[in-house]
Amino acid sequence: MKRSFVNSGHAVATNLKTMLGVTVLGGLLALPAAGTAQLVTPKTVPVLQGGQFDMFPSARAGMGGVTIAVDDTLLDPFVNPAKTTRIGVAHVFGAPYFHSVSGSRGGGRSIPVGGGGSWGDWSATGLFTFQQLDRAGPTWNLSTSEQSAFNQYVAGSIARRMTPSTSIGFGVQLAALDAIDGVDLLYAGSDRIDQSGSLADYRLGFTKEVGVDRHLEVLLLHSRTDMRHDVRFTTVRWDSVGRRIVETQRTDRNEDRTNIWGVHTEYSRPVGSEGWHLGWLGTANRLSHPKIPNYVIQNIPRDPGTTYSYNAGVGIGRSVRGTSFAADLIYEPMFADTWADAANDTAVAGGGTIAAGGKTVENTFRFNNVKMRLGAGRDIAIRREGSTILGIQLGLGLHAINYRLQQANNVLRTFRTQREDWIEWSPTLGLRLRSRDMDLMYNFSLTCGPGSCGQGQGGFPLFGGGALETAAGGGIIAAPSGELFMQSGSLKVHKLTISLPIR
Repeated sequence: MKRSFVNSGHAVATNLKTMLGVTVLGGLLALPAAGTAQLVTPKTVPVLQGGQFDMFPSARAGMGGVTIAVDDTLLDPFVNPAKTTRIGVAHVFGAPYFHSVSGSRGGGRSIPVGGGGSWGDWSATGLFTFQQLDRAGPTWNLSTSEQSAFNQYVAGSIARRMTPSTSIGFGVQLAALDAIDGVDLLYAGSDRIDQSGSLADYRLGFTKEVGVDRHLEVLLLHSRTDMRHDVRFTTVRWDSVGRRIVETQRTDRNEDRTNIWGVHTEYSRPVGSEGWHLGWLGTANRLSHPKIPNYVIQNIPRDPGTTYSYNAGVGIGRSVRGTSFAADLIYEPMFADTWADAANDTAVAGGGTIAAGGKTVENTFRFNNVKMRLGAGRDIAIRREGSTILGIQLGLGLHAINYRLQQANNVLRTFRTQREDWIEWSPTLGLRLRSRDMDLMYNFSLTCGPGSCGQGQGGFPLFGGGALETAAGGGIIAAPSGELFMQSGSLKVHKLTISLPIR
């Protein structure tokens, strides 16, 4: 059932005169916070959305999201299904978590439950999540059903060990969504948004031990987003003849579709004799956007274009005698070309005409993003026989976003270049109590966007003057018409994971 999210941007829009185009990718579903290397998506505005999709269990969530040179027995089967064969003891788990974005920008509560195990050469894992999202902004004028939205997620994988050193696996992740965090904040001028749709992610994985403690993995993936936004705009004017206030409403139906194909590979090997490992990764994605919402009064058809994204990374890690340390460095170049099509023959400034279907606006994005992750952990035996272990983890993640926009307006015959950059910091903390009969983990993460952490300037984004030229979407991609002035606030996630072995 659809749920309506209402924002107070209507009052703000008149002053800001801003429109924003946004597409939220299905890649968000497929990527836990600790494993975002397989899908590389652009982001042109600092909106924090990752907390909604932090549903997968992780044994190293407190270490800043490091992944390249260390294993994560809980998370890895959901990232690469071939790694499901590495599950030792069958287990069931629950991982409830709470997330919130400062400045009343959103949040919610989620209850994932699942399990996994191995039986001979076969292994399988599964997860189901029920989620309630809170709307952004004030709720005093909303009915009970309009104050929240409900999402459901299901994920599963099956794998087979072909030889003692080789495994293959297939995984599926699906979602039925009534809302995605942040979307309601980005429809400036609207006073009601009904969201509905689905996300799907399919993965085919391969792992092979190519030497003593040397591991190679390859992953093929395909993700699809299919969302619909019914957006209501209300206009209020004074009728001087009837001496009364006249309220006019219109509803725009916007479809949001994105398809991603990608390939990802990783390789790790030991270094020295003191437990050190060195790893590398590489990813290539192609994002196509067959449908993107229209954010102008006229329903102008648009062909958003294509994005090509890549990453290359190196990581180092060490796990020995109860002490763990790891660090990752990943470079993410991306290239996006987007445009707007003319619905009809369009006159050009200074003379001339753009035929229907021709390009009225052309945008070229070039991204040079960097991710750095650093984490350490320590396990302490609190019983002499070592059957009960207390662990603590600390970590820090950094996501530096830097892009250049070159925009050609073929109607006005203008050309401009705009550069934007910001850094998102994510300190993490993890506590773990592990015994033979239970594994209990608590994880906390805080993601800080531009501005003082937790000190957002109100609940809604602010952009430079003029209108935003809406173009292609991928992650979040929009072509702002002026310098960005945006405080994204901070995202907090509290997560408790309980895992019980099945013997």
